Amino acid sequence: MVASASALGLEGGWRPATPQAGGEDAPLRHFDPARLQVFPPNEGGALIELRPANGAWPPGDWVLQARSPGLQVLTFFPPGASAGQRAQFGSVEVDAWPAHDRLVFPLHEMPAGAEPLRLQVEADGVIAAPMTFAVLPVAEYLHADARWLAFASACLAVMAAMALMALFFAVELRDVTFAWYAVFVIAYALILSIQSGYVYDPLAWQWVAEAPRLWGRIATTVSVVAAILFLDRFADVGRHAPGGRRLLLGFAGLTTLLSLLGLAPALAPLARVLINPLLILGGPLIVVVAALVAWRGSRYAIFYLVGWVPLLAVTVLGSLQLYGLLADWTWSGDAALAAGAFDALVLSLGLADRSLALRRDRDRARRLADVDPLTGLWNRRAWSERLAVLEEAARRTRRPLSLLFMDLDHFKDLNDLHGHEAGDTALRLVADLMRRVLRNHEQIGRYGGEEFVVSLPGADAAQAMQVAERIREQLQDLSTSTSQRVPTVSVGVATLRPGEDTRALIQRADAAMYAAKAAGRNRVVQAEEG
Repeated sequence: MVASASALGLEGGWRPATPQAGGEDAPLRHFDPARLQVFPPNEGGALIELRPANGAWPPGDWVLQARSPGLQVLTFFPPGASAGQRAQFGSVEVDAWPAHDRLVFPLHEMPAGAEPLRLQVEADGVIAAPMTFAVLPVAEYLHADARWLAFASACLAVMAAMALMALFFAVELRDVTFAWYAVFVIAYALILSIQSGYVYDPLAWQWVAEAPRLWGRIATTVSVVAAILFLDRFADVGRHAPGGRRLLLGFAGLTTLLSLLGLAPALAPLARVLINPLLILGGPLIVVVAALVAWRGSRYAIFYLVGWVPLLAVTVLGSLQLYGLLADWTWSGDAALAAGAFDALVLSLGLADRSLALRRDRDRARRLADVDPLTGLWNRRAWSERLAVLEEAARRTRRPLSLLFMDLDHFKDLNDLHGHEAGDTALRLVADLMRRVLRNHEQIGRYGGEEFVVSLPGADAAQAMQVAERIREQLQDLSTSTSQRVPTVSVGVATLRPGEDTRALIQRADAAMYAAKAAGRNRVVQAEEG
């Protein structure tokens, strides 16, 4: 966030805190407190002096703020006090205020004249984070802190909501892609919460406060590995770019190895030195592989790039700030929170799109399994399943249910004389005619060969006979009025009896159809109801 116009203009200087590193005899090295400054993690840390730019401290209620200190320990030496006040995220001594993304010390008394405010920064065993310093009026600081808390809470809430939604779909769809996404979002949110102090205040997670470095390393490793595994499955990297997949998995393995080395006290300094350069190189690597996969046709790699490029850019630029670069970009922490929330939203949209595509593919496959490919009608199995549902509904509502069983006349002769292509054309014409005659296409099925069936929910025997006769007549007209070879049809009609099942209903309709054949074909016969 931009520094307040009410903040005092400050001049800063620092020197090593111990004689072994230059100590008190070393000259002050000047820096601008309003710009990000990294203090080398020498033994004992660095001593900092802050002076008013206009030569004198003003009266009033003020606070000294150190923004984005990470896991470093700050000790403030109040004017005239005999002891300093130590503060670190998760561990604040008396009279040092707990705050959000900053450590704050109340200035009960200003130094005389232009005497400096003095602090000590220690980064023993932790990464030296770049900080800014400001002296602000108490009221203005409280407003700024409240605004930041609301902003950070909103960003983290978005990430948490998207992660929970992904976990739900991972379970419902049995798709580990959603799980890897959720793991990444949760781990990255934990990283941001540790870096900003959010896990300490307001969350008060003491289990993190007791071992922030350990949890930070775990969260970093888990986020990187989960992000790569998510990209691998989400964008199908192995199919589009096998070489890129090997690079990504190798990078994930190396990151995991360095994180594990960081758990060993003897190797922890080496791991800290190597992990940031690795992350700086890893960001562009992930983007390049995702771009390659997108170029080779992965739709979901585009979602990945849209969500991840801002996040990776913020992460890489934030890592560069550890080396003294981009010192004027003082709102990088806020940008990381916003980028995390944006990434969670975009990738959630990508996952939603992927879920819809999977559902469309599943429905298409199910329909292909249910539909006769020649006529586009339900096949025997699918139609029978729907008839069972209609039978149950008919008994529940006490409404009639009738069935037509139809067989094309002399269909074998048509195939033998004119070939199977003519037979296929006739079957398609019959199917199209029945679609025109019947209101509900869901009623019609191809039972096998030249046999068709029609379910008529709500139709009694008389109504079913009328429908059957209409189909027979129109098919007869079609066979005489067109050059296409279309056979006539014999139809059997049956209506569901009390206590009868669908198997018996079909058998009675089939028997009625054979009775129509025996009576000379091209006619409708009603099954015996006795």
